[in-house]
Amino acid sequence: MVAALNLALIMQLAGVALAVAVDPYIRRENRCRVYAIVALVLYLLAEPQISTRFGDLLYRSAPVFWFTLLSALSYIARTLVLALFIRISGLTRGRKVLYMILAGNAVLCLSAFFVPWVFTFDANLRWHRGPLGFVPFAVSFLLNVWLVAGAIIKYRNTKIRESLAPVILSVFVAVAVILDVRLDYDPAVSFLTVAMTESSVFFYIWLHLQFVREHESALKAEQRIRIMVSQIQPHFLFNTLTTIQALTDIDPEKASEVIQKFAVYLRQNIDSLNREALIPVEKEIEHTRIYSEIEEVRFPSIRIDYEIEDKGFLLPPLTVQPMVENAIRHGVRGKKDGWVSVSVYREGSDHVISIRDNGKGFDVEQMINETRKGDHIGVKNVRDRIVDMTGGTFAIESEIGEGTSVTIRIPAEGAR
Repeated sequence: MVAALNLALIMQLAGVALAVAVDPYIRRENRCRVYAIVALVLYLLAEPQISTRFGDLLYRSAPVFWFTLLSALSYIARTLVLALFIRISGLTRGRKVLYMILAGNAVLCLSAFFVPWVFTFDANLRWHRGPLGFVPFAVSFLLNVWLVAGAIIKYRNTKIRESLAPVILSVFVAVAVILDVRLDYDPAVSFLTVAMTESSVFFYIWLHLQFVREHESALKAEQRIRIMVSQIQPHFLFNTLTTIQALTDIDPEKASEVIQKFAVYLRQNIDSLNREALIPVEKEIEHTRIYSEIEEVRFPSIRIDYEIEDKGFLLPPLTVQPMVENAIRHGVRGKKDGWVSVSVYREGSDHVISIRDNGKGFDVEQMINETRKGDHIGVKNVRDRIVDMTGGTFAIESEIGEGTSVTIRIPAEGAR
């Protein structure tokens, strides 16, 4: 019966080690931690049985010393397993405190060589609990609570059933400790060893699910941003080149001037366009100024004003320029005295960017419905990047015949 139990537990631990070895979502440091857990649990599984069966032969030169050492190491190994689970879970706060607790527990357990505070063995190799014998169990309980609370907080956005996994596993460990302490018999394989083996298996499965979810979320966000930027860049370049082409027939000298400006713009800002990361607001305003200067050449009846009071924060590239482009193309381009105003200012804890025009205006509800069908992708791209990359907000107000106002708010804490 014991042999079958041993085989089952060893196979489970071997399965965890093999799964970790081929798991692409486990980072190298976490892979090493899982290997360490497997080794420690194997020690907890093998040591009591070896000592019981072969202790008289292996430790006969100094039996009290060896039994004291192995018992102390077993206490230390149990806390190390829990500490490694904490580290694998990605709980980084309080690491120094965690290491101090582990070191203090190890010193206390090893003090059994000198004083009988935690436990002692008599001349007949009978084990006796000392006045501080509860401390290793209290440390294990503390680390258990640390693991459960930290895992629940870190993964609180997962499904409720999944977030309960570390709680259930920790309850198994606690029940196993109670059974080992309360029952009178001394089994070859303790309940705690079985509980830790099973916890190793199921906790790895649970962590794997979290790692996969995090990886997929990051991958989707990256792909979404790549698609957004790839859709916007050609659109901006096409419109700029079209403007230059139109100027070559109207005013070649002006066309040459615009080409020079555009070349400077590309040379200074191509890195920002391809980087897909947040850029300084000054660079985005520079993008917009160059575009609007070209459009003002094409349409002398329109005016684009800038009032920049707030600087020094970051925002996604090609955020303001597409909105100014929309205001010109769909709002004021056909008006005799059309104007677009770009304001950047601080309001409370937000950086605010306001793009207003006195153009045709439109029905906002209708635009929202059309956006859901796949239209107005430029506006949707800007909004999505503001939300995804800065945690900000994007709002449009418009009145037919009066004009449109776009307000972008970026939280100050997410804009640097």
